[in-house]
Amino acid sequence: MSSLGRALLPFVAVSLGTWIGLGRPAPAAVTLRMHGAARPESSHGEDDPPPPVPARERVPFTFDGDGVSEPAPPWPQSNIDDSTQRAWLLSEGPFHPSNDGRRLVTFTFDDGPSPENEPALLAILDKHKIRAAFFFIGQYLQGEGGRAVEMRECARRIVESGHYVGNHTMHHRLLSALPDADALPEIDASADAIERATGIRPRLFRPPYGALDDRLELALHDRKLELMLWNIDVQDMKRSDPDDVLLRLKQELEYHQGGIVLLHDVHGPSVKAFHKLLTWLESTPWDPIHPERRGWDIVDLAEYMRATAASPQPYASREDLEKARARRAEAVAGGSADQLPVNPLQTSAADPVTAWPSIRAEQ
Repeated sequence: MSSLGRALLPFVAVSLGTWIGLGRPAPAAVTLRMHGAARPESSHGEDDPPPPVPARERVPFTFDGDGVSEPAPPWPQSNIDDSTQRAWLLSEGPFHPSNDGRRLVTFTFDDGPSPENEPALLAILDKHKIRAAFFFIGQYLQGEGGRAVEMRECARRIVESGHYVGNHTMHHRLLSALPDADALPEIDASADAIERATGIRPRLFRPPYGALDDRLELALHDRKLELMLWNIDVQDMKRSDPDDVLLRLKQELEYHQGGIVLLHDVHGPSVKAFHKLLTWLESTPWDPIHPERRGWDIVDLAEYMRATAASPQPYASREDLEKARARRAEAVAGGSADQLPVNPLQTSAADPVTAWPSIRAEQ
């Protein structure tokens, strides 16, 4: 291939939306809330296991020549070392100055795919034009039985609907408690299973329980994986009442002023609560014409991370942010909130938390 051809290929890949793990290029007929991506028509067969996807359909594109690397994610690299501490802080989203009312919310679903709940969930996401992220467990996509075939078909539908795909390990084991000989195959075998089922080798990775150690962070870095955690977790798998899940989601979102929501698509009450939550969020939307007014803006992961990189939290860790929130809650309860600085430029960045009502202070 000529040098000119090599130079142009990356731009072609970008224009086709070929970032690894984010889904295939799609026609513009049905535009989801995913900043330009839309749902392609299904093109898979019913073979078991599914046939490999031709190389030209895979992401990222492979290029001839030296010095050509895989495309970067569609957001700035804010966690280059795949640090867990950094990932927890990034999950909190952007810092909100006093004149910024935009509260970002993005949705992620773990432990699937779920043939029982996915049709309803995908219909909800399509209706509300939302792009979510699904973190698959690899073992569900393996095998010759009818259940495995169902799981693979479900995973393909998620990809074809334009949603993000992530790796949640092969067997959902606590990786930090495993030796390398067991922990690394949990990552790699799951990636292989997801790629065989969907044609996409996921770039996003979410460890079970959010637990990693230094050696595993290095393993993610070596594999060019993106560590994606969360900040809204209401333990939905332990709750059978959708209204209970809904109430706790509202409380956590108000406390955190938005965030990366963790739910489980394998749990029916969670899907019902999610549907109700969307009605609540969309009842108070953020209005770009009046950006200072507080409101909710449901976005995909790419937009969430871009906004976070553009306005990072002025803290060294999530723990420091929580301490500032606790001080804010105490000040609100004591009636002295107005005495706390809300702009990190006015202080040493000890208390730059805006005066969003503290629901936890009332619990």
